[in-house]
Amino acid sequence: MSRFLLMGLLLILTVMPSYASANLLTNPGFEIGNFANWDQWNSTNSTIYTWGHSGSDYSAAGWWATSGWQTVPIADPNALTNIGGWIYDMGGDPLRNGVHAEIRVEFKKADDSIVGTWSTGELTGGDLTDDAWNDFTTQVTPSSYGVDIAKATLVWEVNNNGSGD
Repeated sequence: MSRFLLMGLLLILTVMPSYASANLLTNPGFEIGNFANWDQWNSTNSTIYTWGHSGSDYSAAGWWATSGWQTVPIADPNALTNIGGWIYDMGGDPLRNGVHAEIRVEFKKADDSIVGTWSTGELTGGDLTDDAWNDFTTQVTPSSYGVDIAKATLVWEVNNNGSGD
């Protein structure tokens, strides 16, 4: 039985109270209609759908075991930053039996060493509303995760630690 999960992602750097700042990610909601600017693992288990949460109505879908990530510079680690994304659990087929989804942001130094991480945790069907976009966005100050933060990597992942049936 397949596990489809759609994600629209965002990583926005905003200095409060301004909400007009541009998204730091390139192709954040897969608006180009493909995975351009996203590095991927096990890309055969992911695809693009022509409907989504926002943007040009595209979204990424993953099943079984796949992930994508993108790294962006953080100009001001003391600035309030919106991070996270949306997850849609399709078709009343909740994540179960070891299959889970996660969105995380890894805050890094210039040498790519991870200083701190924000994460949704391993989300299963009980954590999501079926057939609806689930909002997993929040505001953080990157410097609260450590010192010398120069960049952030947003990761989306679907993984299977069990039978996945």
